[in-house]
Amino acid sequence: MQHYHSHHHTETNSPVSEKRIVALKWAFGINLAFLLVELIGGILSNSMALLADAGHMFSDVASLGFALVIIHILAKPASSKRSYGYGRAEVLAGFVNALLLCFIVGVLVIESFDRITNPVEIDSTMMLWVSVAGLLANLASAAVLAVHHKDDLNIRGAFLHLVADALGSVGAIIAGLLIMWKGWALADPIASLIIAALILYSSWGLIKEALHILLEGTPPGVNLNEIRKGLENIEGVCGCHDLHAWLIGSREPMLTAHITVSSETDPYSILTKAERFSREEHDIIHCTFQVECQECTHLHK
Repeated sequence: MQHYHSHHHTETNSPVSEKRIVALKWAFGINLAFLLVELIGGILSNSMALLADAGHMFSDVASLGFALVIIHILAKPASSKRSYGYGRAEVLAGFVNALLLCFIVGVLVIESFDRITNPVEIDSTMMLWVSVAGLLANLASAAVLAVHHKDDLNIRGAFLHLVADALGSVGAIIAGLLIMWKGWALADPIASLIIAALILYSSWGLIKEALHILLEGTPPGVNLNEIRKGLENIEGVCGCHDLHAWLIGSREPMLTAHITVSSETDPYSILTKAERFSREEHDIIHCTFQVECQECTHLHK
């Protein structure tokens, strides 16, 4: 049985723009500075909501730090040991980052319920001003990353953290105002629980996306049935089997398929048409096709 094999691809690790790196560095610096402000403010004001927001901002700093490290890893070329390059490093970082968020949520929930049963006096004025400063820091960082948040899983995760953290800061501001105007101390742990829920919500989508890629799930937007029909509609193709599509990183879809053709069909022409179809119709550049002779396949069986 004679097979014809084609492997068409581009470089797995695409270069990262200098603008994206600068944006990440700015966001990292802003969040690191205000993490210290919120942490100190939370301790001095005795505010659980502020400490919760500081915990979320810590996750922002970790996320941005991961993103910067991963960018340098992704720049490494593929090698004989890692022939697909380092695209999965981005996904692993996103997964670890999401797990870190879940751990922070657990700590916040335990501490918040302890505050509900054992309320403490809170400096609402300091809590309010530090929360406002934290909100401004989140908005500034999110604005810096807004242009790049669709570029990859890593930056998208960091951007989502910043947005959720900004909402958490709003909750802390509202809690500070309630304590200042109404003397309602329970507003602090309740705001902390709301922030914990926001953190969990923002991390769950990241966990699902990272797990889907790690388990080599079909890329979002890729319909294998449509691809199979499209390949089988190529003149001379009798069938398509062993069709698979997956992702290396968040932006690098891969495709493999076995294509059965009649003996009089030119296999190289089929390979060219199949590659053009996957590239132009489904935007999949990295594809591997194996063309098999239909008559030979029957003889082999």
